[in-house]
Amino acid sequence: MTDELGVLIDEIQRYACARVHDVQRGAETPALAALMVEKFGEGLMKAGYLLKVERIDALRQEIDRLVRKIDARYPTHLQYRFEARPAGLAINGTAL
Repeated sequence: MTDELGVLIDEIQRYACARVHDVQRGAETPALAALMVEKFGEGLMKAGYLLKVERIDALRQEIDRLVRKIDARYPTHLQYRFEARPAGLAINGTAL
């Protein structure tokens, strides 16, 4: 593993750990936390591609693993998001 790849993987793991903590304390749902990890990971992937980090596909695999660890129903929730037009957020029962 390259040093750059290791730094990116460490960063997504730190971020995912923070999201898990927020799920455990009731601040976020697993679905929201997983979505945030997915989107943050996409940003790291883009940075890795732009910086020509070797073996960047290993980061994608780690993102997928973390997302599914946070939200066991991630594939279902992903499908719900694709089916919802427009997709949105509901905070305190109010769609935003």
